[in-house]
Amino acid sequence: MKIALISTVFNEGDGIFAWAKSLRAQTRQPDEFVIVDGGSTDGTPERLCEAFGHGDFPAPRIIVEKCNIARGRNLAIQNTTAEIIASTDAGSFPEKNWLAEITGPLLDDKAVDAVGGKTIIIAENDFQKFILQMEGQLAEDDGYYPSSRNVALRRRAWASVGGYPEWLTLAAEDALYNFELHAIGMKFTCNNKALVRWPVRPTSEAYFKMLYRNGFGAAEARLYASYFFKRVAITFFPFLLLLSRHRLKHLKFRYRKNAASGLGWLAGFWQGRKPPPGWKRAGGILLSPESQNSLGKIQT
Repeated sequence: MKIALISTVFNEGDGIFAWAKSLRAQTRQPDEFVIVDGGSTDGTPERLCEAFGHGDFPAPRIIVEKCNIARGRNLAIQNTTAEIIASTDAGSFPEKNWLAEITGPLLDDKAVDAVGGKTIIIAENDFQKFILQMEGQLAEDDGYYPSSRNVALRRRAWASVGGYPEWLTLAAEDALYNFELHAIGMKFTCNNKALVRWPVRPTSEAYFKMLYRNGFGAAEARLYASYFFKRVAITFFPFLLLLSRHRLKHLKFRYRKNAASGLGWLAGFWQGRKPPPGWKRAGGILLSPESQNSLGKIQT
């Protein structure tokens, strides 16, 4: 069965070469490889051609379109024909057996619709090491709601929910996408042998910007409201941090972290995009028209 590998990139600079090296080392190669560049201004497409020009890995089809991540993922998938689609992104580094491991359960069991792998957070500078110390590694079962830097699924699963939600502005596209897949009964499994190493943001500015974007996207997608409401409360009532078991430990950092998430969520709630016509809430989750149709077929 054919396997397609898709990726999205944006202004990756020279970092593209280390990412390409990790893919060229894969023990299993894809039958198709599509990369969507979301409108880089630093020569990333040219670097991609150089990075994958060694003849030891399938040459990618590179599509350049100024777009958000969800549109980039959908566009990449639309330009493949394989039934099994694996996804990873530039800036993360798959281990050499990653593609074989992330697609293995789909090849072995026709009942499995999607596979999530395990992401290992890596840290090099002092700030990254501090974040890793504060946050720890991701939970072992995150593969059941996987980031699209480490996932594989069947084409029919992608089509059943209408693809990634392109209407979201900044983030949360893979979170809402996962919730939709679960809502319509797609069977997920987690393979912790499918390892991707991912560096946490290298500076405080980049880290807090990421939290803001995640909060903004979660508000648009109407996800994790209780989680972000707590962050909003701490933003306006900082003394609430003193009620936690950490009390005064890293107080400034913890406040900035909560404020970035909380303010992002507020901005997304008030200023973010609203769901397109046809999207409806069911079981607390926004569902696309395609998801509603798939759910209706299951229920009947």
